[in-house]
Amino acid sequence: MGIVMRILGVILTVLQTIGSGLVPINTFNWAEDLFSDSSKASYSQMYYELQQNGKNNTDIWRQGMISGNGLQGVITSGAPYSDTLIYQNMHFIMPNKNVRYCPDTAHELESVKQNIAESKDITDNASYDDVYAFHPGAALRISQTRLPYLKYVRYTDYESAQVGVQYTNMLGKWQRATFTSQTDGVTITKISKSNLGAKVNLTLSVDDISTFANYGNGSEVDMKYKKLTGDEGEYIAMVAHYPSYENSELKNGGYATVVYVINEGGSKKTDKLLKKVKDSQHCGEEDPAIKISGADNVYLIAVTGRTYDMGNIDDFAHMKDYDIVDSLLGKTKAVADKYTQDGVFSYEKALGEHADAFNAEYNKMTLELDGKDSRTSNERLVLSQMANKKIKSALAERAFYSGRYAYLCAGGSSTPRLYGMWTGEWAPGWGSKYTMDANVNLQTSSMNTGNMESSYIGYASFILRQVPDWEENAKATHGFSDAIQAPVNTDGDKAVITETCYPYPFRYWNAGTSWMLQPLYETLLCYGDVKIPITDEFDMKALKSVLSLTAEDLTDEEIAAMSRKGYLDLRSEILLPLLIKGANYWDQIMTPEYYTDSAGNVHYEKGKTQLLEGETYAILPSYSPENNPANYPSPSVANAAIDISACKSNLEMLIDIMKSLDSNADTAYWQALIADLPVYLYDETGALKEWAANEFEENNLHRHLSHLYCVWPMFETQKDEALKNACIRAIENRASENQASHALVHRALIAARLKDSAAVTDSLVNLMNHGIYYDSLMTNHDYDRNSCYCTDFGIGYLGIINESLIYSYTGEIEALPALPDSGFDKGEIKGVRTRSRAVVDSLKWDISTGNGEMTVTSEIAQTIKLSCAMSDETFTLSFAPGETKTVSFSIYR
Repeated sequence: MGIVMRILGVILTVLQTIGSGLVPINTFNWAEDLFSDSSKASYSQMYYELQQNGKNNTDIWRQGMISGNGLQGVITSGAPYSDTLIYQNMHFIMPNKNVRYCPDTAHELESVKQNIAESKDITDNASYDDVYAFHPGAALRISQTRLPYLKYVRYTDYESAQVGVQYTNMLGKWQRATFTSQTDGVTITKISKSNLGAKVNLTLSVDDISTFANYGNGSEVDMKYKKLTGDEGEYIAMVAHYPSYENSELKNGGYATVVYVINEGGSKKTDKLLKKVKDSQHCGEEDPAIKISGADNVYLIAVTGRTYDMGNIDDFAHMKDYDIVDSLLGKTKAVADKYTQDGVFSYEKALGEHADAFNAEYNKMTLELDGKDSRTSNERLVLSQMANKKIKSALAERAFYSGRYAYLCAGGSSTPRLYGMWTGEWAPGWGSKYTMDANVNLQTSSMNTGNMESSYIGYASFILRQVPDWEENAKATHGFSDAIQAPVNTDGDKAVITETCYPYPFRYWNAGTSWMLQPLYETLLCYGDVKIPITDEFDMKALKSVLSLTAEDLTDEEIAAMSRKGYLDLRSEILLPLLIKGANYWDQIMTPEYYTDSAGNVHYEKGKTQLLEGETYAILPSYSPENNPANYPSPSVANAAIDISACKSNLEMLIDIMKSLDSNADTAYWQALIADLPVYLYDETGALKEWAANEFEENNLHRHLSHLYCVWPMFETQKDEALKNACIRAIENRASENQASHALVHRALIAARLKDSAAVTDSLVNLMNHGIYYDSLMTNHDYDRNSCYCTDFGIGYLGIINESLIYSYTGEIEALPALPDSGFDKGEIKGVRTRSRAVVDSLKWDISTGNGEMTVTSEIAQTIKLSCAMSDETFTLSFAPGETKTVSFSIYR
């Protein structure tokens, strides 16, 4: 039904329905009219207007165009006469009544291990206590007089990093543009008079919280809020107090959105809407608004923020002043002053500074495919891909630029959530939290190869913000000391494991630490030693324990010395201590009492102090998200393949970093632990088993592919042909039980690492031809778009393309390892950063002529083996630092 409705909706765009948002196709040359480079832009000729009275459905806001700088952001509907700007903040989370600490369940560990060793089921009555949910800021409405219109378009300009609206009516052509500044930390909107000189007349107001989708489904019903305006109409704001739940660190906190209003010409005054605010959460006496008449230009400078110190919720309604509103208003005024000269605000200068910073990273990579179509709307491109078994080059290219734009918008301060950093609904799907057993990992698959430094800086900040809680987790769930354990989920503030029920045994998620640290290790491979700026995104004092190389905390003096530098060295001050504590976790979870014999059977022998020849450790409890064996109901099992891979990865990364810092470092203990890890097992089809224990049978009807961790993000199959073949068979055996896009994104990344073009193509076709895209080219959680907003594919697509076109590791770069079978017959990708401290300046290929060419610049002196998976030719070349070399090769399918 979703696909049918989607197709019908796009077909309707051939009709002109005045005022409804449906306009004629190809009625004007949008590319030449709006952009200097239309290849880096996307547009829609449809809009979806959010209603001002009554609750909206989720699909409306999800169609909006987006902007962001990693902390601040916005979604705009683009409705010509009743636009909404829903402001965002990456750190906005709505409290619930759940605990905010990791329950101490270490005393249960031994009985759980015994049950697993005896293949007995594990049950309990524990609840699934979720973390806090992401939520939107205020929705600002821009209301204007409705007139018949035509030539409507809303767009995202990836070059200038702004979103906009353009349409024509009897008064001329009108334009409205918005961007969230990378340099100034605010969102700025410009509304201009028409090209015929008609003035701007509008009313600004803030929508009721009950108009947001899903209202009533979450804790927003227990908060309080007000709408405010300045006496002279200089600003409009919303301020809210969070629910005062006893367990919440935000019980005395709240958030606000402040919009500073500048009118160039004309008049401005405060007003109030005729409608009454019906929300019981509203504490104001009226519904304030700002009315502007006869202006040449109107500028809106918006910023969001939150506080832990707003006072008691019972006092909120009577308060006249709010410190957070004053603080945010000060920020907007400072930006206004910065770009005002002779009493005139310069949107162009503000945009210029932002665009320069944005493009410095965005333009480091480009993708050009033969068959592009920059003159076609997003919805028509998506329609052309519907049910099509071949990838359309035009959509493939535009989706790449869209994904890169979204990643840059959602990175820098943190890393993308499930929803990226955008929502227009309360209680979003899965809370729009950071889920770290697949979703975050997929979205960061291009973090390093994508050649955007802000991505790894934001990711490192994201890790440092939460690692103190990882230490609490290891102690509470296992009783381990000087160790860390990453959770499956975090809301961005707390990363304690609160989901302790056995059907989802996240307390036994062992592999998370390795998986979350592995991208930062790849940063070293791609960039070398880098410095992570110390910012207010994380608390240095809270890191005294986890950044220590020993069980003793760093002293206040040592933390102060680090802080004075203004940065942390990624290799020695972040990865080394965290990998040590990760290794300590693995070291404590494995004991000789629980072991695996040479035949692959798990045993328990009380009092056993050492392994015998042919025996290895047994890893238990062991959790392979989110699956359980076909013959065992509990997901808490033994010897999950992902745990074997992740443990090996943790120890290998640690050994490499230790040796890189001190060639005489003693790593014998960790090397011995690797040697005693369980070995992979294979099923009757020759496929890699998800659990390396004979007691547990495969369960292949599942969306997750956790057992193929050895393929991606690891590299074990690159030098092990038998393991590679076993993993190819494993991916053939696995069939997802639902339409979750992350399953296909994960499958595509694994297929690319296995050099399986057909499997990559199949995953991409299924993702792209079922209706996953919104008109903005943002994506849904499910490929048939029957779930929630989700950027797993929208951003994860970048990793698939990078990995399919270029494989790399130290001293090795391979072109076209898994070139998709359609849509990519001819093209060029530029700027891919490799895991060998070299950048592929250009990779060109043309299947029809059989020609390929690769240009590489090395940042260091080294020898690199250059090859192409579609050619027999190999080149082993020596590079001096900064040297560039080009090789040509013949290619064939």
